[in-house]
Amino acid sequence: MYWSDKQNIKIDALTRQADVVLRDSKDERVRYQWITILTSNQMKIADLEKNISESIYKQILETNEIDENCTLLREAIAKDETQYEDIKLKNCWTQNKILYHDSQLWISFNEFLQMNLIREMHDQSSIDHSDILRTVKVIKRNYYWSFMRKTIDQYIWNCYICQRSKTSRDKSNDLLQSLSISKQRWQDITMNFIINLFDSSEYNAILMIICRLSKERHYISCIIDDEDVIVKKTAEMLIQWVY
Repeated sequence: MYWSDKQNIKIDALTRQADVVLRDSKDERVRYQWITILTSNQMKIADLEKNISESIYKQILETNEIDENCTLLREAIAKDETQYEDIKLKNCWTQNKILYHDSQLWISFNEFLQMNLIREMHDQSSIDHSDILRTVKVIKRNYYWSFMRKTIDQYIWNCYICQRSKTSRDKSNDLLQSLSISKQRWQDITMNFIINLFDSSEYNAILMIICRLSKERHYISCIIDDEDVIVKKTAEMLIQWVY
């Protein structure tokens, strides 16, 4: 029988055909309705990992209290100064020897501590490597330091996962400028060094010279120390090859 879209609702978990319904309690299928997959002796209790964000928060509090720069800022605030070096103290205040900016906890000029905080906020699964604006917004809810945006920009631009998995938003590049075609053989050449070879007859590298027009090749055995080739030595090898 045909049913229209409105009448033909989706089949749910309670829908059963007539031949699937159990006939009585003696049906052997009753035994398989409740199966214990993991028994108590197969389960082990493990200690949950400590909350990393909580440990970082405690570390920030401890650093805020004993850090020399934070101490100088608190002294400047106590003297009712409006600015300390490049930092404006208008929205800064202290409570129980802890420095705050508005309602945000001030973070010391400790790059290692700042990087740990950004890593915790940026790499956690709930944010999942979000963009710069969202990461700044999340961190600004509770923390603050000078040039915060610059530090976060630098971290995310150097994040390996972000650079590998996210599409570039840069402007499209211009068209490639093709090299001119040579009019005669050996007018334009390209050079390449083949290095990390086993020593043979006191040589450990090969200079490969290729003609861009005819694709002919010449190979010059040479010695390269510590993968370093100077321009003067390369020019001498080319002169010896020509003459």
